[in-house]
Amino acid sequence: MIRAFVPFLTLLGPAVFMLSLDSCKLMAPPKASKRILTNGHKSLVDPDSVQIERSGDGSLISLSFEASKAVDCELSFFPLSSISKIPGPGVACKSKSATTFSEVLTGAPKDQLVAIIIKSWDTAASPATAASVTVNETSPKADENTLNLLLVDIGARRLELTAIGTSSAPSAVMSGALSGDSSCWLSTAKPFGINTPRKALLILGATSKGFINSAASRTSPYVFTGIFSAAQRQSTEWSVSAKTTGGSGQLRIATPTLLNNVTFAGRNQSQGISDSLDDVDPPALGLDANTTLVTTWSLVGDGKSAVAILTIPPYGAFPGITCQSPAIAGKITVPTVLVAKIPTGSRLWASLRLDSWQALDADRWAIRVSDWKSMGITRQ
Repeated sequence: MIRAFVPFLTLLGPAVFMLSLDSCKLMAPPKASKRILTNGHKSLVDPDSVQIERSGDGSLISLSFEASKAVDCELSFFPLSSISKIPGPGVACKSKSATTFSEVLTGAPKDQLVAIIIKSWDTAASPATAASVTVNETSPKADENTLNLLLVDIGARRLELTAIGTSSAPSAVMSGALSGDSSCWLSTAKPFGINTPRKALLILGATSKGFINSAASRTSPYVFTGIFSAAQRQSTEWSVSAKTTGGSGQLRIATPTLLNNVTFAGRNQSQGISDSLDDVDPPALGLDANTTLVTTWSLVGDGKSAVAILTIPPYGAFPGITCQSPAIAGKITVPTVLVAKIPTGSRLWASLRLDSWQALDADRWAIRVSDWKSMGITRQ
């Protein structure tokens, strides 16, 4: 089997990126955050370690943070829209004499962002020595000349988070990726995808829901990348919580459209497989110069903001084949004139990828979740 793996998280150009499940943490090098000191004492809580995440209905705030030594603490908050900026009564942290905290705040207004005050003091000292750190809850939005991209590849179990320089609305970028009727072409015949230069990513760190056992890190000023062991395909709670210099906040993501079944048909037919292109060869579908390659699929979800992309990779002088179709069409046919150009005697991969897009215009984020299945093909 010839395995020419093309990273599906790439948007075909020097400018692309990627997203998320439980325990997905994308942390960047610390940067200074606003500190509020009390009684001349320096807070023992690291403000750069603070992560804020709302529950699905917005009524609970999960808060995690770290201290430089064992401390006790107290939590309070006030709505950022409040004129007085006076916090309500403090609530003691459940964790005692700890350096790592996971706390839950109740009573925060669902429709207002809040400022959270973490008051801490050395366990061995008096509460009178306490110092406070204030962390603002905020939408992790991009500026007007930047678009944040969250890309998830379920088939390859990889994710990427990046940014591109554009003033276009995320919905416009998404529409461009979804545009076009069903068609197939030699891969060198025309450009495909979004080809916009990357921009330095202002996100300082992020966590997300929708994946399991994910590990990720900043690999350059432009990109967070990571891997996960499984995607929670049935989950209704997909989100990304990110931190910027302005604070920490959360974006809700609708459950993406995913693939249900994929069938590849040539001289025979076979169900597509979820294969990460490792060293075990799948069965190969037979083709000849007089045979079309027909790929059909069914969806989990409505498919209205999704596009299907069929690819056969380059091999030698063969430039490869690319096809696209609206996801709701449910079918792509590679005509015989293109099938006849596939080299004989070699097994190649035919992969059907479904890209499900979402646009969050107010926050200037675009999300793409990719799901795909493959089948080996051989032309005789």
